[in-house]
Amino acid sequence: MSNRIVPNTPEPRRRLPLRRCSFRFVGRPESVKEARDWMERKLAFADAPEETAENTLLLLSELATNNVRHAPNGDVARGDFYVRAFFFHGWLRVEVLDAYGRAPSVHVVSPDPYAEGGRGLLLVNALASRWGRFRSLRGPGMYFELRWPVPEPPAPAVPLPRKAR
Repeated sequence: MSNRIVPNTPEPRRRLPLRRCSFRFVGRPESVKEARDWMERKLAFADAPEETAENTLLLLSELATNNVRHAPNGDVARGDFYVRAFFFHGWLRVEVLDAYGRAPSVHVVSPDPYAEGGRGLLLVNALASRWGRFRSLRGPGMYFELRWPVPEPPAPAVPLPRKAR
């Protein structure tokens, strides 16, 4: 039998790092803002650097807009899309997939300087560390990756050897 006193208050829970998350959005123009807002909350939780967070939101907007804008018209197969985010030490990967498994349409054109659109993939190419198409069990999609410098962890403290007496 022990006389040890055990406190009734539980220890505070550690906040685990965010590793991956995903969400499905309805294929309408307003959903692009909803996807940005959703991603902004995830980036804040993951403690991503401010510049990386801003670039992530911009590039997500471009890929989500492309998915909504270039989806075929119809009642059943609209432009619904999934956003998946994977967080790693010093980098992240964001994927945009069509909810119906259709291949993304990639149109790289030299935009008219006075045109309202047509620069989305140029922005992705300029800002992303890596980007492209991929295939998964849910179908094909587009992704981008962003990297940022991380400070080196301090060297572990090594005890000095004892001197012989």
